[in-house]
Amino acid sequence: DVHAAIRHYVDNIPYDMVGAMATHISTDIDFKPVSDSEMQMALSRRASAGPEERDIYASYINEEFLTALEARSENIVFQFSFGAEPLPHETGSRLSQRTIGQVSEMIARHPNLPFQCFLSSRHANQALCTMARELPNLSLPGYWWHNFFPDIIRQVMSERLDMLPVNKQLGFFSDAYCIEWVYGKAILVRKQMAKVLAEKVQSGQYNMEDALSIAQAILYESPQALLGFGDMDF
Repeated sequence: DVHAAIRHYVDNIPYDMVGAMATHISTDIDFKPVSDSEMQMALSRRASAGPEERDIYASYINEEFLTALEARSENIVFQFSFGAEPLPHETGSRLSQRTIGQVSEMIARHPNLPFQCFLSSRHANQALCTMARELPNLSLPGYWWHNFFPDIIRQVMSERLDMLPVNKQLGFFSDAYCIEWVYGKAILVRKQMAKVLAEKVQSGQYNMEDALSIAQAILYESPQALLGFGDMDF
């Protein structure tokens, strides 16, 4: 039944209408490889299932889903949010090192599926940058949720420019619910990008031509390439 449900879901994604799918990977789940027999035993305990069974269900279904989606990898990008966990009325920025390692192994197991991570944890940016350096199929878009503040945006942006090539990063991700919000967030990001690039020009790390080329790449060229937009005129 689990396999049939996954096949049905994957087969019914409208690949001609969407370029990516998004989900959340929770730091509260212990992701690990799970065998068929382990999944069967955990399902037999459904009436009394607890955190251990939840971790088994999530790990098994996630791995089977990624395997099925990888077969369609020329059509879609697997995007996931990371580092924001529930509180009574909202969420907080929380992410364990254990989960970072488990996700790194997860991405490595599916080299033909493109992954993108929306990170909501300032302190985890370095770890994600090192993962993106070593995993060809991982790229990092924008500044998400609890990272969407001017000081954090500048730090994350500066670190990524130092640690990653421009074709592994996207300069903007709004997570906006209305067009006015997109506009406001776009203005905020452009101002922080101008500050970061100006500081790097002033320090001699870039010249003006470098700075303009980098802005063009991470705001326009890399998103086209990583999300399969191709040559488009806007």
